[in-house]
Amino acid sequence: MKKVLCLIMALFSLMVFASCGKNNNSLKIVYTNDIHSYIANTVKDSDGNEVDGIRLNNLSGYIKELKKENNVLVVDAGDQVQGAIYGAIDQGVDIINMMNAVGYDLATPGNHDFDYGVEAFNGFVKEAKFPYISCNFKKVEDDKNVLDSTKVFEVGNLKIGFVGISTPETITTSTPTFFQNGKGEFIYKFAGESKKEDLYNSVQKAIDEIKNSVDYVIALGHLGVGIDEEKRGIRSIDVINNTTGIDAFIDGHSHTLMEKKIVKSKDNKDVVLTQTGSYLAGVGVMDISKDGTINTTIVNSIKEKDDTLKVLEDNLIKKVNDKLGQKIAVLDKNLIVNNPNVSNQRIIRARETNLGDISSDSVYWYLNESKGLDCDIAITNGGGIRTSIESGDVTYLSCKSVMPFGNQVCLIKTKGQNIKDAIEMGVSVIGEWDKEWNCPAENGGFIHPAGLKYDVDSSIPSSVEVDNNGMFVSVKGEYRVKNLMIYNKNTKQYELLNENKDYLVGGINYLLRNSGNGLSMFKNSELVLDYIDEDYTVFAKYLMAFDKDDDYAHIINRNSPLKKYANYLYDYENPYGSGRINLLNIQN
Repeated sequence: MKKVLCLIMALFSLMVFASCGKNNNSLKIVYTNDIHSYIANTVKDSDGNEVDGIRLNNLSGYIKELKKENNVLVVDAGDQVQGAIYGAIDQGVDIINMMNAVGYDLATPGNHDFDYGVEAFNGFVKEAKFPYISCNFKKVEDDKNVLDSTKVFEVGNLKIGFVGISTPETITTSTPTFFQNGKGEFIYKFAGESKKEDLYNSVQKAIDEIKNSVDYVIALGHLGVGIDEEKRGIRSIDVINNTTGIDAFIDGHSHTLMEKKIVKSKDNKDVVLTQTGSYLAGVGVMDISKDGTINTTIVNSIKEKDDTLKVLEDNLIKKVNDKLGQKIAVLDKNLIVNNPNVSNQRIIRARETNLGDISSDSVYWYLNESKGLDCDIAITNGGGIRTSIESGDVTYLSCKSVMPFGNQVCLIKTKGQNIKDAIEMGVSVIGEWDKEWNCPAENGGFIHPAGLKYDVDSSIPSSVEVDNNGMFVSVKGEYRVKNLMIYNKNTKQYELLNENKDYLVGGINYLLRNSGNGLSMFKNSELVLDYIDEDYTVFAKYLMAFDKDDDYAHIINRNSPLKKYANYLYDYENPYGSGRINLLNIQN
């Protein structure tokens, strides 16, 4: 009798244990987007002290805990390997290894995952222990997909189908020449570049291939909800509005914090749209319950750790610090990317800032004073300036964090008209307001000039015309850019730009030779010199050239290496710069 009772009790215990364990009809999908290799993420605690934020080792520990009682999938919506020095130092290899250690199941490529070249991206695909999917990344010659469009997982009693989607802006917002052959012909494309309907059709085709064999269809996209995407009809919202069959959409690209937004599909069904922000500030968790309800939450703090992965992180951080941690200068005033009065407004892509000025000045000074190349102007793009530098000690790492892409400085000879067109293209969204971010509309191609100043009349509609690949074609109407004035090093005065005159323009080859941000007006310009030096080292050399106070260069106006250039505009102590870019008729 006792044996029978013991057996009954044992069976009862097993039933209780099973009921407390994993539910085969439910699932948690952990998701990230726009990590941008920020493996040393920090936050400020209640006392204002800088402490570790969510890092990949925390994510890994959190996932391991979730898996004890839940079915779990881990996915990423793009831009994993680029953006900070920790990705740039070995072109993303260590980041992929860390994602493998976390246990990612799936990813879709973001535009910046191609910033080391298509061959490097193909290397990531081979090294990753998880697949990459995209339904609209295609070969030009035969219109075939480069990657699988979909991936189906069977988890418990559920079948989940994912559709990968890449932004049609990938070519222009990465490096266009990476997608070309040696003849300058495009060999890759992203459906939706020229017609938004091509994007919708690619997504719908992928959905239709799997929808009848799965319980849920989840879009894993790098599309975003920004104002540029809205104009072109290529937001995640637009894709949902123009397709049927998506149950939820995990998005990226616009760095939007969107815990849960309900968007109507083409057949008026509710679709959950979500995005975590960026830089591991938050981690998304999608719950698919046994009754079919889909809920999403953003986790902003994780205490769990994975000690094995933490060792990998610490080793990479140490490698970077050992290489680039040397103090080179002292800074009194912050050099800014974001609006100092509204911290979430990334104005570097819409307004003049002191960091934009000093970045361009570093190239201008280096080419003129260090190389003796008689540079007339230098330009940098707001999208290439990634992070602010706070007051205090400045290191090589500070400089590399500002410019993590490994771009090379070059010098070209080009007509004044091309300069004017490049500036005009960069200010195409000036005066518009991004409702999602509650800030001035951004353009990664916004130009920060050195040796040049100009006005922008935002009351004039932008009439920049681009081709199917986002490359500049012409300006159809009146120019918004007015009074372009170039600094004459001989007369020490700013003089009107001559559209028919040749000028020597310095900058990174991404812009001046590779048509980055669509600046194809420079592609036939005469090359004077390329691969002069890497952009961040030029930046560091400029900072070290400031006059010293005590043992280190002190970055204040009176110490500037450009002070001998009388009447030259610079004010590094003013976060909004020196007045090189004068915005007219701005209502926001």
